[in-house]
Amino acid sequence: MALPTSGTLTLADIQTEFGGSNPIGLSEYYAGGSYVPAGTSGTNGAVPSSGTISISNFYGTSAALDVQTVTVGVYVAKATTYYGYGLAGGSISDGTFNPKSGASITRLEWISTGTLSFSLSGSYTNADWTTVEFTGGGGTYSFNRTAASYTNNGYATTWNWSTGTNPFGTTAGVNVTATFT
Repeated sequence: MALPTSGTLTLADIQTEFGGSNPIGLSEYYAGGSYVPAGTSGTNGAVPSSGTISISNFYGTSAALDVQTVTVGVYVAKATTYYGYGLAGGSISDGTFNPKSGASITRLEWISTGTLSFSLSGSYTNADWTTVEFTGGGGTYSFNRTAASYTNNGYATTWNWSTGTNPFGTTAGVNVTATFT
């Protein structure tokens, strides 16, 4: 999930977090390159995009583009139940989405009709992130952005997945982590 902020850190640890192939070369891991997202920062500041790079640049870094903790809310409207953050109520850790320059997250919830929905306030392209992985709702569930239906009406941008899997579980107050990569 994230590399340690101190102590032993190896090239293998960096490869495990960000990907890559053997033999491992530190030059593979410049920010904005094939493996490390541009703007990646950790305990010792930003990972360089060129020039001198060292293992110590990677303390406290993560391959994740954004991590949100959702305290699950539950809302029932007629025969439909909402779980997560949005109509369900609930709360979200900071509610801003880093891959879209801090856009406001307005919905991250599963609807009992079989839809997982993620919405941002504003108009955004269908790019800049690949997957969202949920942990803590009774399992680990991963969804690819390209498998979602995407809509953008100029005021809101939404990704919807048709799925019978509820990554939030059914208990209000549980914390579920959503990690975007």
